[in-house]
Amino acid sequence: MSLTAKELAVMRSVIADLLPETCQVLTVTRASDGQGGMTETWGTAATTTCRVDWKSGIETMQGGAVQPYRRCIITLPYNTTVAEGYRLQVDTDVYAVTSVDNGKSWDACLRVEVDKV
Repeated sequence: MSLTAKELAVMRSVIADLLPETCQVLTVTRASDGQGGMTETWGTAATTTCRVDWKSGIETMQGGAVQPYRRCIITLPYNTTVAEGYRLQVDTDVYAVTSVDNGKSWDACLRVEVDKV
């Protein structure tokens, strides 16, 4: 079954009402530090709405300490430009984008998997 443009617009509108948070899409600029390395500067490319949904998982041991599970899914408006390597900031929390769910049959929203930085 195929959706009409009007039906898809209604779906997008309903989903937009379910995105309670404000999110900044961050991109990086790298510059030489003059000593053979690079410095990174993160800047805001866009501000949009979103919803953060924590995924379940297991804690890991690293360096003799328990590391919390920090993976979640962030839902964004369908037309948000975001790619792997970007970061998303919601309030004071920053997340590294690990995958983007492009290529759906109906672009009603965009969902990205992230790890908390």
